[in-house]
Amino acid sequence: MKKQFIYFLFVCTACLLACSNPVDPNALELNPSEINRLIPFRGELNNGVRQLYPEEPYKAFWAENWNTPEQSIVWKVNTGGEEYQAAMLVSVNHLEKGEEAVLTLSNGTDSVVCRIGTTGWQRCRFSRPLHFNKGTSELSLKISKPGKKDDFNVYLYSLEVVKPETYKRLQAEAASLRSNTSWMADLPYGFFFHWNSKSMPQAGEPLAYEDAVNQFDVERFARTVHECGGKLVFFTTSWAEYYFPAPIQTIDSILLGRTTKRDLVADLSEALGKYNIRLILYYHVGHGDKEWWDKQHYTRNNAGDLFTNVEKIVSEISQRYGNRLAGLWMDDGIGYYPNGASFEKIAKAAKSGNKDLVICFNPWILPKLTEFQDYYAGELGLSLASAGVNDPYLPEDGDGLFYGGPQDGLQATFSGTLEPGDWTHIYKDSIIGDPVLSIEELTQVVKESNKRKNLPMINVRIYQDGTISPKSAALLKELNNRISKD
Repeated sequence: MKKQFIYFLFVCTACLLACSNPVDPNALELNPSEINRLIPFRGELNNGVRQLYPEEPYKAFWAENWNTPEQSIVWKVNTGGEEYQAAMLVSVNHLEKGEEAVLTLSNGTDSVVCRIGTTGWQRCRFSRPLHFNKGTSELSLKISKPGKKDDFNVYLYSLEVVKPETYKRLQAEAASLRSNTSWMADLPYGFFFHWNSKSMPQAGEPLAYEDAVNQFDVERFARTVHECGGKLVFFTTSWAEYYFPAPIQTIDSILLGRTTKRDLVADLSEALGKYNIRLILYYHVGHGDKEWWDKQHYTRNNAGDLFTNVEKIVSEISQRYGNRLAGLWMDDGIGYYPNGASFEKIAKAAKSGNKDLVICFNPWILPKLTEFQDYYAGELGLSLASAGVNDPYLPEDGDGLFYGGPQDGLQATFSGTLEPGDWTHIYKDSIIGDPVLSIEELTQVVKESNKRKNLPMINVRIYQDGTISPKSAALLKELNNRISKD
């Protein structure tokens, strides 16, 4: 009996060893409770595949120069022997009409395919979960069926792998946090104002940031927005340099001198509220501000302090303002995503003081980076294409949500600059340039947007004293007259 038991143990051990791989301590550990984002620079790029802007220290871009079956992107990963489902943030370029490209994902013992018949950025889900042996596996991604055109190529931003049950849990959690954005869909248009520590007056030396905050005339500003027909204002806080126009204690605890005694956010909200105009704040982590950035202790392999600070800061903002603030517009999602930010934790922090607060993470030209958001940032420019003309995922007479496509399920919005130059008026001793669109062109963009309940946010340049260009004001007042008559 003892011999039989020992033999049984031997067989079981042999079976377990046969289904296991040696463990490489340098391999990436797949977390069974999260979506694992495998960025190309974390793997091996073979046979000419290359990373775009590999020297970029914070944001991550895609792998490119990828077009043949001989090329591959490979990651070494450690798992406990589970099944993981996979998806790619990918752009397939220059397919012929009716043609299909096929990408194959393999871990050495199992493989799955993803078939793509549309061009442009998208999230492509593989056909079924992939089974992993316990230990280290080489996860290889190849183009098994390329397009026929000479200029066919593929860009890969990331490969996402997640346990099926974890994916279901996160989907349900994101859905439970989703805020109602129908009020955004019902607005004709709003304004984006990049007013910050870099803002310049029309002439002369700029004021120190706190002095500029103290002298900002919120009543005049709100009256201008109302006369120009804006129903929503996006107002920047930490653009370019990390400063916040209110006494946020968490920011002070990280670096003194970056907040103000005056609560300009509260004053703006009150002044705009008299005209039923809502306020959303733009937020940036401040990676371009060396003094602030040094306090985040950020590295490519450890961004924990940075995103813990983000959670604390947006939580304090949300709890300070409650329903006086309608939302947050968080820039540089392509920094949050590759550096391991928990979108779930940040979303919960952002809504901790107002469950109806709407949020987004700007993906730039990429597909949405997470389900833990409510609307699309839409950094697209002011055009008919941005308005949704010929967009199959944003129908006329719809509810303003994307149905399918790279931004599936999000409220549609888009933004672009009304005047030439940067988003902020950063030019010393210079007047704001004339609008780049005529009243006829801008009216058409807004009307096409309104057919689809796609909210246009017109970026209007603003001087340090809080005033805008008279020519822009005249154009926008006429826009208000034309749109309000419809």
